[in-house]
Amino acid sequence: MKHLLKTTLVLSIFLSLLSCSKDDESPSSNSLKADGVHFSINEANIMGISAGDGGHTVINLSGGNASGVQNLAIDIDAYTRETIPGSYSYPTMEGDKALNDWLTNYMYTDSDITNITTSNLKSGQVTITHNGGNNYTLDMNLTMVDGATFTGIYTGDFSVMFSVNN
Repeated sequence: MKHLLKTTLVLSIFLSLLSCSKDDESPSSNSLKADGVHFSINEANIMGISAGDGGHTVINLSGGNASGVQNLAIDIDAYTRETIPGSYSYPTMEGDKALNDWLTNYMYTDSDITNITTSNLKSGQVTITHNGGNNYTLDMNLTMVDGATFTGIYTGDFSVMFSVNN
């Protein structure tokens, strides 16, 4: 079941990257690095779900080229568009909202989907700023369990979807 979930996620990310064109891109700023190497982002989305007074939001930053696909999923303790901006950390620092260590993860797969690498969050901080509309800025410093790091700032338009269930 776990393998099926990973394969489905990889395929959905790969298909979303293929459906993007240069005409669809809006101006963005990206100094985000994965292990010191520029993390090229082709697709950015925010998906949130709530039930009652709680919920989660996942922010996906996906990139790829002919050699493979990579995705950074950041899970935060926010459940509506209005609750997203703020500072998040794991372990949670005073004054910050929670950054989920198990659901925040990085995945890389090669182009023929034979090698899939995944890692969860060990520690880190993310500050999210809402710039208006669907434009957000993420300023992050994350370290994964396998030692991979994600540092820098990404600003751009996101595909945003929320499901609010009372």
